[in-house]
Amino acid sequence: MPTRPLALPSSARFRYPWPQSLVRGLRILAVMACATGIVGGTVVPAGSAAAADTVSPAERIAGELRESPVYVDPSIESALPENARIELAEQIAQTGKPVYVVVVPLVAGDPWNGEPDQLLGAVHDRLGEDGSYLTAELGGTPWITGTDFGTGREHQAHEAAMAVSLDADRDAPLSALFSDTVELIDTGTGDAAYERASEALDQSLWYDSAAPDATAPGPGVAPWLAAGAAVLVAAAAVGGLLLYRRRTPAVPRLVAFDNADDARLARLRAEVERELVEVAERLGAFTLAEDAPQAAEAAEQYRTALDAQHAAGKALDTAHGMADLAGARVLLHMSEDALRAAEARQQGRRPPAARRHCYFDPLHATDTRPLNWRALGSSRKVRVHACADCTAAVRGHRAPVALPDLRGGEQVAYYEVPADESVWSATGYGSLSDDLVQRVLRGDLRHG
Repeated sequence: MPTRPLALPSSARFRYPWPQSLVRGLRILAVMACATGIVGGTVVPAGSAAAADTVSPAERIAGELRESPVYVDPSIESALPENARIELAEQIAQTGKPVYVVVVPLVAGDPWNGEPDQLLGAVHDRLGEDGSYLTAELGGTPWITGTDFGTGREHQAHEAAMAVSLDADRDAPLSALFSDTVELIDTGTGDAAYERASEALDQSLWYDSAAPDATAPGPGVAPWLAAGAAVLVAAAAVGGLLLYRRRTPAVPRLVAFDNADDARLARLRAEVERELVEVAERLGAFTLAEDAPQAAEAAEQYRTALDAQHAAGKALDTAHGMADLAGARVLLHMSEDALRAAEARQQGRRPPAARRHCYFDPLHATDTRPLNWRALGSSRKVRVHACADCTAAVRGHRAPVALPDLRGGEQVAYYEVPADESVWSATGYGSLSDDLVQRVLRGDLRHG
């Protein structure tokens, strides 16, 4: 069985008693020895989540899956053409098993932070149907990820996807990889296929390492010494490769992802600029009535709205990335909410409740609910508001997808940036403290 994958995604899990980092490193060396070229890295360009007050991406995908078991994002339809989608859907129907295929451009900063397991978990939560869920990491050789929900060991979707990915033909279309995975799920032979593919990869590793070369020691050198030297060389290479992969920021494998990220950033900036003008016009059209039933309260809310709109303008003027643009939008929402409260007070009505943004990503939908969140590996809890997808992730013991921010040239969750370097992290975009507007107005946007 050939061993053609050029890179093993983080979702790959191998069953060996050896340290996992060593296993991954050895396998990478084997692939490098067999391949004619190297395509390294994982796709990590930043992106944005869905705009506020819209149906979440997972809900939209779930809605499409109720019509067809195969969903492909319109931006990458060429990855799985329409005729291939129809054939794959027919194959799934013939199995009589609940199998769902989701193909979207996974990138860090999207609603799933580029993690296939996060994507499949969120879609399953919104669809509410048990079964086998499949997706693919694109770029270079596609890597299929499979997850079973409520099917026990009947489908073996994870093992089936791993087997197909390990034995993937670099020239095979994505439709063929999904088709082979569905076939293994249908027959329930994913586990056996994975074991065969894994054993073949190991055999290739030892065969390649045993091959003679011009630098091999002569007959006077003890065999154990030659073997020891080979092990040391391999260990050094593995250690260097893993250290390089840890310290070197991963680079995108497709320029298209960079273009998509730039387009999202430009689109969000344009939306915030337009909203800033619209809010300013609404504020200018508002007239305070001194004889109104709650004139004093209306005047206070109006001043709050003016301050928040001014702060949004400052945030927009100094914005360098998605985190700053998200902050400008949050401030605009605060201004709009305060203006609505002023209008209600002036009419003697109770003001509507202000929007509560998702703590993990304020660009998510604002129909949030309170949630006790404990970060993985920590015993401390914090009370935050979260959107439906992030709430489902926390309750499903998955890390919620956070809005990314840059620190030291690397993408991190915005709330992992030290508080003295980011007003967004310090305040949780206003969810942890009520002085976000004042901080921005006094110039606390960035200190790092």
